[in-house]
Amino acid sequence: MILQTGMTTNALLTQVLMELKSGNIRRCEAMGLTLEEIQELNQLTVEDLHYLVNSSVSILTFHINHTNLSMMLAQARQEQVRVQRIDRALALGGSIEMMQCYFGLTAAEVSTRRRLAGIPTRQGRNQTPGEAEEIAIWEQWRGARTDNLDSLEALEVMMLIAEQQDITLTSVWTLVKSWVEEQQRRAG
Repeated sequence: MILQTGMTTNALLTQVLMELKSGNIRRCEAMGLTLEEIQELNQLTVEDLHYLVNSSVSILTFHINHTNLSMMLAQARQEQVRVQRIDRALALGGSIEMMQCYFGLTAAEVSTRRRLAGIPTRQGRNQTPGEAEEIAIWEQWRGARTDNLDSLEALEVMMLIAEQQDITLTSVWTLVKSWVEEQQRRAG
């Protein structure tokens, strides 16, 4: 695809000149410029630059790197799923400790995300579920047959339980953690 001059040429020339002034000749070479072209561009006057930017002659050819584009699109979709999962966990009452465990978020990041989403923060400890709620949570957790508590699969199961039982995600996580730790003590 051949692009006409104008904004694209201006952007390229600006980038090249910024790289040159920063001493990044290798970056200019990576853009496809020869050493002779780099030397000539380094000598440009303001009038020369104005002429190049306003010229109707095309100097750029772009090619799509389909492999990289495909990889970047897949990563963008994964990041979108991650952000949706974070938002859902916060809306269900995920604690700072929990958000750090599953997503590596800092307390400041969790606080900022809550504020931006309009999620009120609760002071103090979460309300402990009653015996009937605890039994229902246990049955759902056991029925899911999730082996690794630290996995995203386990988080998804706990979020579903929190939604269905109308209890905070942190309360579900606390219960499940205690059960898993108890099972590990008995097995070990």
